[in-house]
Parts: sequence; structure tokens; C-alpha cells
Amino acid sequence: MPAELLDLVQSLTLLIGEESDLLARPGGYRRIGELATAKGRVVAALETRLARNDRETPGWQATLDPDTRAVLATASEALMQAARANAVVLERQIALSDDLLGAIAQEAQRRTGATATAYSAGGLLWNTEQAAPIAINTSL
Repeated sequence: MPAELLDLVQSLTLLIGEESDLLARPGGYRRIGELATAKGRVVAALETRLARNDRETPGWQATLDPDTRAVLATASEALMQAARANAVVLERQIALSDDLLGAIAQEAQRRTGATATAYSAGGLLWNTEQAAPIAINTSL
């Protein structure tokens, strides 16, 4: 039981680290889909293992010998550090994507001049900007 749990935690740590490395490199996003799928499988297996442990042996953590507990604690801490580093990289990528999409939308708005003029019954006029049509080619 502890060996399988340790293997899953270490595998997830490695996958998260690899994802962070890929996201930090230009063009590294091409393999992200594969990693996301692999991460999902490992997380599901880890959750299943933990649920099974809790169901079959409630309080199983207390039954671990001190050395095994220390190894699992170290592996869990490494996983948390990898997850924190991954969160920083992902936040940066999301912010960059938002900025890029905003710039694209602004340029499309500027080029198409998609504005409209509206008036009210009282004779007031105002200009409104309409969303410019943007299509993203995801097959690149």
C-alpha cells in the first residue's frame, strides 16, 4: 500500500515538474495536452488509492512505520513545492494569454471600426463599441 502511494505521488510530482518546464519554454505548449491527460490519470489513481485506504483501513496513516511516514511526508512536500511552482507558471501563462487576446481584440476593433451610434428619445447620441469578430486557429 505505501509503495503504490509513494509511486503515485512521485509520478505526479514529475509530471507537474515537466509541465512547468514546458510552459516556461517557448513552444513548449505543444505537449501540454498529453501531460494534462497523464496528470489526470495519476490524480485519479491517487484519489482512488487514498479512498480505498480510508475505506479498508480507517486511520491507516497511524499504522505506518516512522520511516515510511517520513518518506511519504517528504514526497508529499516535494509534490506541494512542484504544485506551487506550477501554479506560478500557469498564472503567468494565463495572464500573458489574456493580454495577448486583449491586444488582438483591440487591434481588430481598431481595424474594423466596429462602432455604432445610438440615440435616445431625448435626442442624446452616444457611440458604442461592438465586439470585433475574432477567430482563433487552434490547430497550429
